Amino acid sequence: MLSQKSKDEIQALYRKLVEKMKLTPRMGQRVMIAEIAKSLGAIVEDDSEERCNDAGIVVVEAGTGTGKTLAYLTATLPMAMAAEKKLLISTATIALQEQILDKDIPAFRENSGIPFKFALAKGRGRYLCLVKLDKALQQMSGLLSTVDLFDQAPEAADQALYEDLLSSYGRGDWNGDKDRLGYEIEPSQWRHLTATHRECSNRRCEQFQNCAFYKARGELDTADIIIANHDLVLSDLVLGGGAVLPAPEKLIYVFDEGHHLADKALNHFKVEIGVRAQRQWLKQLEKALEQLITQGGIPSSMMHSIRTAPEQIAECQQALTFLWPMVQEMLGEAERLRFEFGRIPEELKGLLQNLKTPLQPLLQCLDKLNEALQKSLDPKEEGEFERSVAESFQAPIGILFSRSEILWDGLIWLLAEEAADVTPYARWMSKTAYGEDWDIQLCVSPIRVAEQLRKSLWWRCYGAVVTSATLTSLNTFNQIAIETGLPKWANFQKVVSPFDYPNIGTIRVPKLQHDPKAEGYQEEINNWLRDNINLKEGSLVLFSSRAQMKACNDVLYPEWRDELLVQGFLPKSEIVKRHQEKIDEGKGGVIFGLASFAEGIDLPGNYLTHVVIVKIPFAVPDDPLQAATSEWMESQGRNPFMELTLPAASVRLVQAAGRLIRKEDDVGVISILDKRIVSSRYGRLLLDALPPFKRQLH
Repeated sequence: MLSQKSKDEIQALYRKLVEKMKLTPRMGQRVMIAEIAKSLGAIVEDDSEERCNDAGIVVVEAGTGTGKTLAYLTATLPMAMAAEKKLLISTATIALQEQILDKDIPAFRENSGIPFKFALAKGRGRYLCLVKLDKALQQMSGLLSTVDLFDQAPEAADQALYEDLLSSYGRGDWNGDKDRLGYEIEPSQWRHLTATHRECSNRRCEQFQNCAFYKARGELDTADIIIANHDLVLSDLVLGGGAVLPAPEKLIYVFDEGHHLADKALNHFKVEIGVRAQRQWLKQLEKALEQLITQGGIPSSMMHSIRTAPEQIAECQQALTFLWPMVQEMLGEAERLRFEFGRIPEELKGLLQNLKTPLQPLLQCLDKLNEALQKSLDPKEEGEFERSVAESFQAPIGILFSRSEILWDGLIWLLAEEAADVTPYARWMSKTAYGEDWDIQLCVSPIRVAEQLRKSLWWRCYGAVVTSATLTSLNTFNQIAIETGLPKWANFQKVVSPFDYPNIGTIRVPKLQHDPKAEGYQEEINNWLRDNINLKEGSLVLFSSRAQMKACNDVLYPEWRDELLVQGFLPKSEIVKRHQEKIDEGKGGVIFGLASFAEGIDLPGNYLTHVVIVKIPFAVPDDPLQAATSEWMESQGRNPFMELTLPAASVRLVQAAGRLIRKEDDVGVISILDKRIVSSRYGRLLLDALPPFKRQLH
């Protein structure tokens, strides 16, 4: 139970912040603070100072204008510091991360009077690797063979850029963080300057003391607040927790934009294997081993495994040679083929097993070889390779080892068979671009990540807050609880919005002749937009498909050339900037956008007074995960439309509607051009989940 002392301290802190920051106290904000504090205050620790009871996890839906960041900082930081735990704030988008890092936390520290440190946590790939920069600049004697191996030689034209980066880092003007450069650097340039997990030799590296990544990691040790993103948190959990970030047991997590957590997790557990891509890295491995043996010989401890590696590579290549025509024939002219209930045909399974058999000893060989090369880099250890050989080959062998691990993991999950009472995995193949050619990927993914998150996160963390403006679907928390595995005992709260919705906005459903599936719908939409969009105001038109957006653009752009900005022609940030400039100049502006414009953009006041939602945003029906989940639900006698499709559409609809009102004095109209929202039985459920704007339904 929350002690009276902690309660008094948090209330006093909130009063101080409101006074010093000249804020208006908000009921929703106070409730959010109280519920978070109550949940964290109920935690019971064991002798290891870890949580040992069913408490400490709170889920709060708080709409725009609540002041979520201030609320969770006020409630969590004092309790984290008192428990000697770190507070980790995770976001889904860079925009929110930068706002919290550069604006919200500095303002909180300045006005709270609490002395605390904060640091930004990023993945290794965002930081400069001095060893790779040095190799790119000096063209060391052993470098050309390894660079040629991957056909990725640095461009001579980039030498001045690389020298400038080295000077900036050496002077201390730049900390090695790609995002803090102040200018854009192309991926083709950056890949020569950063190291992957398997390329990095960690403490054995001669530049370890000067390493940008490990300097940043060091700041996390002394920080009270760590700011990260969902991808980095999930990557750390996949590695067991505590690999990049502090262990979950030592953290109180805040997942801002928490509605993205399940989708982000699905991406982390998904494995994709390109058939042609596998053949390519196996050729590179064959070449690398030939060069390594020529330059460094074969260590006695690895004599057998390296001598037999070419034979295993050949067997893998042969299996892939037989696999390619089979997957081509199975896919035919289609872009994607999903296997029903995740069951792969026996003939395909046999070929995959033929690939897996020789891969196992090859994987073990690369593991030993990678370790031997890393050990040879360490002057404190007696390595089996000369240091110059290890410096040339450790990174490329590390890359190839990583690719073999991905292939192995993919084969394990492709060949696995789930029990009848276990949620199945989705398995499919799809055509994808590969250089200037194309490839066929074999893909496997869980359709639910609830169990993975339950074991790696919710059962282990000291405490957690999950928050967003859109956590409920159809006015319940059922969907997010199912998708993310949140425990039933978690504290679920929906706090009141500060906005007077009925008096500041209207939802209109105009009378249309056609529904979205009818032949005349597109022409009717074109005409409606032409007649009802005020070109002297700020409008946002949201589409569910790129094809429909293009169709409207083809008709209307010639007429709206000066006002219209369309997603895909410019970066999102540039579209928003140009739109704001038009409004500031007293002109009108119209944005055509897809799903990414339905959240994460902030256009308050006159920048946006009309949001048009062209269609109910149902998921794409051929999405393999969606289709596999629906199939599984139907096999259990459940209704996937009501349990899966409709709740997901509700969340997206609420997000789209949330673009209109960003501040208490905003006003405007939301038009929904889909008659199903008033004519269908499920339409009422969707409307009831939207904010309580005034309704004009036809």
